[in-house]
Amino acid sequence: MTETDVYKVSILGKDSIHCGFHLAPYIARTVLDTLPASTYVLITDTNIARLHLDTFQKGFNEELTHLGKRSRFLTHTISPGETSKSRDGKAAIEDFLLLNRCTRDTVILALGGGVIGDLVGFVAATLCVLSSPLFLFV
Repeated sequence: MTETDVYKVSILGKDSIHCGFHLAPYIARTVLDTLPASTYVLITDTNIARLHLDTFQKGFNEELTHLGKRSRFLTHTISPGETSKSRDGKAAIEDFLLLNRCTRDTVILALGGGVIGDLVGFVAATLCVLSSPLFLFV
């Protein structure tokens, strides 16, 4: 894997924001190294999925294989736009997580902007999965 130049922004003494280009392998390695879990779920909308989902799936699956981890990497896409940020949208994500036997040690990754971040953050907080989701903005 090629090393990526990453610019880190510190917030309250912690490198909270990581910026750069072609970050999928870096993100996969960082998430898997720092957040051990039985399952990783990336949630995005169909617009972002069309552009970036294959790259993230490849990065996570390669890194899981490289590390010899038996964790699962799942993806779920929703419709783009504010209308997805609804009671039905929340229920659809929760149903996906429950049908896939996600547990408290599941890490949820939100790939996208405001709607994805808001909705996935709320699902993570109310479904009692691992603390808060990791947000990936593109």
